[in-house]
Amino acid sequence: MTAKEDAVINELNEKIERLIKLYISSLDKSREMEAEMKELQSRIERMKSENIKLHEEIKTLKVATAISTGEGSSEAKNRISQLVREIDKCIALLNN
Repeated sequence: MTAKEDAVINELNEKIERLIKLYISSLDKSREMEAEMKELQSRIERMKSENIKLHEEIKTLKVATAISTGEGSSEAKNRISQLVREIDKCIALLNN
């Protein structure tokens, strides 16, 4: 082989080495990003769950306030009726 061919081969080998390093680096980065994405998805699910619980707590507090102050009695009655229906469904399920 000539010196020129050796130089071309060496240059190709160096470029291949760099490509392999970049590929490995991108794989590592991809894995890190996947892990971060899973963590963020988990965090979103926890926050959604907490949000639902807080909305339920707000409903309960509104009913309690309505009952204690005497205002919004129709809303309180509706909420109590809804709770009674849910309790009835639970009882029916337990009886089966």
